Amino acid sequence: MSRSSRPSTAENLRKSQKPTQVLKKPAPSYDGDAFVNLFGHRGARDIMILDSLGVPLRSTCSQRRTFHYVTNLKPLLFMARNVVRDLDPSNDITFMRIRSNIGEIHMTLGTDFILIIVQKLRKLRRSSAL
Repeated sequence: MSRSSRPSTAENLRKSQKPTQVLKKPAPSYDGDAFVNLFGHRGARDIMILDSLGVPLRSTCSQRRTFHYVTNLKPLLFMARNVVRDLDPSNDITFMRIRSNIGEIHMTLGTDFILIIVQKLRKLRRSSAL
């Protein structure tokens, strides 16, 4: 028998051993939809999460609408923050609410992120017994 025709001992060992399965830990799942659904039940129309510089990280609305809100609301939020700091340097703005005839905009300013929620207004029921 020639050397090339007989299997080597290493090949025999590989054939006799079953392949070992590497057990991987499952990656932690982030259920982002639960966050969106929570605000959806409360009447939120759009939710935008921005980093501290105002760059959108996550949004439930279209990219165009997100860009529109961010470009208009970010300067307003930073101007309001500067006004509050001018009045009292030890104070800082953490929450801002803007209400119009169409809806409300809630903005939370944190150290690491900015959260913007656009909420639709609910129509008030008028009683007929007036």
